[in-house]
Parts: sequence; structure tokens; C-alpha cells
Amino acid sequence: MALPPWTVELLRRGVADLARQVTDNDTAASLKEQASKLVEELPKTAREKVDTILRQAEESTRPIKDVWQSGVLWGGGTISLTPTRLINASGRLLDPRGSGVGIPAESLAAAVPHLAGDAAHVENVNSRLCEQIAATITRRCNEGASESRTLSAIVTNSLDASLGLIATLGKRGGSLNVPRCCAVPLDTVVQTSSQDSKPSQRDELLVERLRRFGCGNVREFGRVDGSDRWDDVHFAKQSGRRGGPPRHGQHGEHGGDKHRGARLQVLVRLAAKGDTGQIPGNQRENWIDVVVMPVGSIFSAGNEIATDSVVDQLRAGADIVALAGGVLAGTPELGLIVGNEDVIERLIENPRHDLVVAPAALTAIVASSVAVQSLGRSPLGQLIGVSEENLQDRATRLATQLAGFDAVQSTRVTADPASIGIAPGSDSTSPSGDAIPSRQVVVTLDASKAADVVARNLADAPTGLLCRVAGNEIVIDLRWVSPEQQAQIGEIVGRGL
Repeated sequence: MALPPWTVELLRRGVADLARQVTDNDTAASLKEQASKLVEELPKTAREKVDTILRQAEESTRPIKDVWQSGVLWGGGTISLTPTRLINASGRLLDPRGSGVGIPAESLAAAVPHLAGDAAHVENVNSRLCEQIAATITRRCNEGASESRTLSAIVTNSLDASLGLIATLGKRGGSLNVPRCCAVPLDTVVQTSSQDSKPSQRDELLVERLRRFGCGNVREFGRVDGSDRWDDVHFAKQSGRRGGPPRHGQHGEHGGDKHRGARLQVLVRLAAKGDTGQIPGNQRENWIDVVVMPVGSIFSAGNEIATDSVVDQLRAGADIVALAGGVLAGTPELGLIVGNEDVIERLIENPRHDLVVAPAALTAIVASSVAVQSLGRSPLGQLIGVSEENLQDRATRLATQLAGFDAVQSTRVTADPASIGIAPGSDSTSPSGDAIPSRQVVVTLDASKAADVVARNLADAPTGLLCRVAGNEIVIDLRWVSPEQQAQIGEIVGRGL
């Protein structure tokens, strides 16, 4: 029995469309397996026809990550300095060498039409994608709120690009005001290894970065410990008025066109976990409250990871929030600005906006990732949700597997906590929030093997494995390792020994 031509064409198109969206080997294998089971019920002739279609789809639409990993261009050339895949078994999510946690596959696929070159141009695509981002975050912010607010969003090339755009709010006689308690280098919010701690522009304080962008007056105020950051005197002094009732009720109501030419003051501060302070109500209409998050998430991660989120900061009263992309945000290392419509409109109308806005392909990734996360699905969320019992079982099996190598004297399972990797003293998280239950496989090596050399070999492998070193032992932490990644660890360690 042969399949009708129209059925063959539908199958061909359907399989090809699915294959184009595949961005990793595991998904590709799963797709092929499911399709194979489907056609087992077909007669022989039809089965052979469908099998041919599957092979053609597999050959013509190799997974995106497959091409990236091999370093081979579509035309057959090579890409120099291509990063390798990474399995992060260091126990620290924000390891300077990489997190090992990928962006959702469907989010990567969202960028393909914008990069393919043969897609139709969509008018105002970036603005429309940002509207989707803002709408998703707005819905979450308004859940359970007594009054709703409407938000807008901008995706920029980096956090610095976001700060450069925000700095333009200090023009026209206004000023940018930074609390002295925020005088910490932005990049030290995330722990770095000693070899990475070289002086550079990346060690600048928040106030120094804002001054470098050269828009308006930038001043510091308050005590270093932050105990007076919300005192009325600071805000009254800058706004030139003390007391008096506010002319509007809600925070962030800057009155639309009312302030188009006004000399507004801008408070630019780092997110501080648990800080519920706000600009005094009798000064609120004269200020724009900007929260900067060098590390954080878009939606609250719950009790498992007590980091700040964009939604939490907006609910607490911030007018706009500037977030650096990364593994916690579930986006590439871009910049995301979310906030009140009228303030975002001022930023969009500034000529600098067109210089810092991210390309449509990257904005599409962010929009897709925000949508996925709003449904409670993300690679990081899946790792956080793994139970201790599951980790214990996986660690036991891995310890048994690794004990079979000749260069391994013994293995054991431990239960030390893993961490996000927030630097001590940072306000971005609570101390208890940076200790997450985990399991480790401790591998004691033969005396002929130096643990630091083995760890270096593992990190430099075609698929790098990050682990810790303790004496002549290597420690493999499973909290930030997916089951699919764990399946590769035995082979990687075997080659590294």
C-alpha cells in the first residue's frame, strides 16, 4: 500500500518544520524515536516512504547546537574560538567560566526566522516584541494588586547600554542621585576567581559608570551603610521643596506629558533584597525611581533561590528596573528595561535609544523566554525543582560508575549545599538564599594523578566539566547538572584520567 502524494507532502512539510525547531541532540533523538513508533503501524511500503522523509529531514535540518558544537559553518568552513559546551558541576551556578544552563530550546528557535535571511520583514518587529514582553510582566505584576499599572519594555545590548540610556533622564537640569551604600563594583556582585580579578572598566562603581556616560549631573548621597537612604531631607533638598501633599496618589504616576520638559530628579540604586523603603510620598512626584539589577530574575524564583526579581522590584514601587541578562534571567547577556509607560516613552524618544536597542533576533529570544518562564517552565527552574532524593539516587549511581576507573581509589557521596554564587556582602540576595541543598560525588584519585591537573583537563575537554578540587580529590556537584548532562560525565572523566 503506497501513501497518497498529498499525504507524503504533508508528512514531509510537518517533519521538516519540526526538525527546523530542534535545537539540541536530545530533542532531535526524541523526535525521531516518536516518529519511528508512529510509522511502525503502517504497511511496509508506506513505512519505507516515511522513513525516507525522516532521513531527508534529519540531513537537511541539523540541530542548531550541533553546528555550534562542531564549529562548522553551513558552507563547510571553520569557526575560530568557538566555545565548547559546558557541564557545571562546580556547585556554583554563577561560575565565572559559565553556568552550564542553557536557554530554552524554543527561545533559541524564536531567533531563527530573524537570522535566516529569507524571512519577510515585519514592520516595527522590535517594538511589537517588547510589547509582548511588557504585557507578560504586567500581568504578573498586577496579580493580586489593588490597582493595576501598565508597563513598557526595552531590550538593549547590555546592562551598560541600559545604564547609558537611563543616564539621559538626568538631562535638562535634573540629576542622577546614587546612594553611597551602592558604592560596590557591579561585577563583584558575582563572585569571581582570583585570576579573573584584574582592574578594568568592569570594576567601576555604579556612580562611575553613570558619570562615564556623561549625561547630566551625577551625585552621591547618604551614609555608606544605607541607614539614611530614604530620609526625607535628601529628596527634599534635591527637589527644592519640603513637605506639601503629593499632587497624585500612585507611585510612578508622572502625569504623562506633564513632565516632558520638567527637571525631574532620578534615583538610581542597586536592588537590595528585603528593602521595602520608598521615596517619601510628599516628594514622590518629583522623582523617578530606577532600580539596577546586575544579577537577578524576571519573575520570582520562590523560596528556593532568594534573589531579587524584576516583578518584585516593580511591585515594591520602582518606576523602572534595569536587569542584566544571564542564567537567572533566562536570557542571553543582554539588558532589559521594564517600567512605567511614560518613563519608558521618554527613553524611546531619546536618540540614544536607536544606538543601544538589541537586534530583533535577540529581542525575540527574550520575548520567548519571558513567555516560557511565565508558565513556570525554564531549564533553571527544572534544576531548582529536583528533589534531594533524586539527587541522592543520581549521585549514588554516578559514584558507582566512576569507582570503576583504575585511576580512582574511591568515591563517596556528600551533601554539602550548592550556591548561586552571589558575592558575600552583596544586597542582591539573602545569605540563606545562597545555600541550596545538593549532593556531590567526591572522587579520590590515585597518587599518580594530580587533582588540579585532572580538573583542568576536564574543564578543557570538548564538552567541558567544571568541578572543585580538594586535596587530591575532585568534587562533582550535581545541583546544576541535568540528567542528560550527567549521562556524559562518565565518558568525560574517563578521558580526563
